[in-house]
Amino acid sequence: MRKRLAVAAAICAAFATAPTHAAVMWNFNYIDAGVGFNDPTTGAARQSALESAANYVSSFLTSYTATLDIEVNGAVTSASTLASASSEFNAPYPGTGFAVQGDVMLKILGGNGADPSPGTKDGTVDWNFTNFAWELDNDFQAGEFDFFSTAVHELLHAIGFASEIKENGFDGFNDAPGTAGAWAPFDKFLTAFDGTPIIDASFVLDQTTWDQARLSDDGDLISGCGAGILFTGSNAVAANGGNAVQIYSPKTWEAGSSGSHLDDNCYTPDPPGGVSHYMMEAQTIDGLGIRTISDLEVGMFRDIGYTQFGAQSNGAVPEPSTILLLLGSLGVLGVARRRKAR
Repeated sequence: MRKRLAVAAAICAAFATAPTHAAVMWNFNYIDAGVGFNDPTTGAARQSALESAANYVSSFLTSYTATLDIEVNGAVTSASTLASASSEFNAPYPGTGFAVQGDVMLKILGGNGADPSPGTKDGTVDWNFTNFAWELDNDFQAGEFDFFSTAVHELLHAIGFASEIKENGFDGFNDAPGTAGAWAPFDKFLTAFDGTPIIDASFVLDQTTWDQARLSDDGDLISGCGAGILFTGSNAVAANGGNAVQIYSPKTWEAGSSGSHLDDNCYTPDPPGGVSHYMMEAQTIDGLGIRTISDLEVGMFRDIGYTQFGAQSNGAVPEPSTILLLLGSLGVLGVARRRKAR
C-alpha cells in the first residue's frame, strides 16, 4: 500500500517485451475467468503490464536463476485494498531462527531445485479491478492508480519484503512470545526506537518491546518518527545516511500493512496524501507513483539475504537515474501484504 499524485513522467509499454539479462523468470497463471486479467477487452494489456513490472524486478536479480510460478487473480474486491501478494510456505517447519524464507525466496536464492513443493504455485498476486481504476501506461485520468508502481510493490512483497510477526507477537507457526520461534529474515533486523531487538539472539520475541513498538503515534505525528518499529540492517542503514529505517507501525494495527512497509507517516507526512518517497511505503494515492526501487530498499533486500540484489555484471548497484533512462528508452504464514488506497 502507498500514496500517489498525478504528475508527468514517461514509461514505455515496450519494457514488457524488451529483452533482459535477468535469470529470474515469472510464470503467471491467471485464474480469473472473463474478468480482471482475462477481461476480453483489457485483459491482454493488463497481463502485459504485470509482466513489465516483473521484468523490472528481475533486473535487480540478475545474479540468480529461477522460474517462479505465481497464481494471479484479478477478480478480488475490497473497499480499501488495491492489491496484495504473498509467497507460499511449503518448506518444513524450521524450528527456530530467521529462516522462514517462503517458496519464492527459496527458489530465487537456491534455484529451482530448492523448490519445497514442485508442481505447485510459489506465490500469489491478487488485484482489485472492481473498486479502483488503473492506468497501465502514463495517460492518467482523475482517480486512476499507477498499475506499474503497485505491481512492483506487490512483487517485492512476494520475494521477501515482509515480516512474519503476528499482531499478538506469535510467529507464523503459532510459537508464543517468550519461547524461541521461527521468523522471516526481515524480522532479524526489527528493533524498538531505542535499538532493543524485537527478537533476541535466542529467537525469542520480547512481548513488552513488541507491544510498545508495533503501535506508535507516528500516524498523528505526536511522538515523532522513530517511536515505532525500526529496521537496522547494515546495508539499509548505510543507504539511509547512517540512520535506522522507519517501519510502518500506526497506533492501530493494520493486518497486512503494519510491520511490513516503510512508514508513510515518517517519509511522506507533508503534505498529507502526497506522492510517496519510496516504493515500499504502505499506502498510495491516485496518479503517478514511485516507479524505481531506491538504494535504501536495495540495502534492505541485501540485508535479508539477497546479497547480490541490484548488482550488475560489474558489481555496481544501478543508480536511480540509470533505471529511469532504461524505463524511458524501453518505454499467519502466507498472509498477503496489501497496498491500500489513501
